[in-house]
This record gives sequence, structure tokens and C-alpha cells, in this order.
Amino acid sequence: MEALLLYAFATAALFYLGSRARITSFVWGRYPPSLARFMDCSACTGTWYGALVSYIGGYHLGLSFLGLPGDRWTTVVTVALCSMSTTPIVAGLVQRGFDSLGQIEIAESINADEPTSDEIEDGRGTG
Repeated sequence: MEALLLYAFATAALFYLGSRARITSFVWGRYPPSLARFMDCSACTGTWYGALVSYIGGYHLGLSFLGLPGDRWTTVVTVALCSMSTTPIVAGLVQRGFDSLGQIEIAESINADEPTSDEIEDGRGTG
């Protein structure tokens, strides 16, 4: 089960770094249009990232995947196919979390200029 979570989070992180993150925008900002469309597809890139992560995790680190031995090509294919569905889900949750964090920050900065209810009652927030 731990390997499933590791692979799901690793592929989502690679997808985010490859097509969304500010820190890597100098790379993905230069993609040709056809590659940019492919890299924006979380299921498409998740499959290939899943194969890469599974190969490294299985062959080099000895991680199994849901009882399958990690050092078999069938496990690499299985992880790639599973990553086709787990990467978009995890990437969507991460994106939603980042959006929520941004909205909280924006709301706090908007409300910072407005007087609190205590200031209004005391007459300090009326201008």
C-alpha cells in the first residue's frame, strides 16, 4: 500500500513539475505546441511517469507494488496503467489545494484593509 501512495504522489509531482510549477516554467514555457498539449494531459504523462517511477522503484530500490515483485516488466506496465488513473486524481487534489491556499491569502489581504467589527463599534473604523 505504501508503494501505491509513493507512486501516486511521485507521478503527480512529476506532472506538476513538468507542466504547472513556477520553478520549472522556464522549461515548460518553451515546449512546442504538440508537446505542451501532451504534457498538459495528466493521464498521458502520468502513464509514462508511472513507468519511469516504477522502473526506478522496482529495479533499483526493490519496491513491490500491491504484492507484485518490483523487478518485473509486468509490474512496470501495471504501475504505468494504474498511474493513468491515479495521477489525474492526485494532481487535481493538489491543484485544488493550491487554489484554496491562494483564495485564503487573497481574502486575508482584502480583509486586512477593512475595519473589524470591534473597530466599528468603538468608532475607530469609520474613517
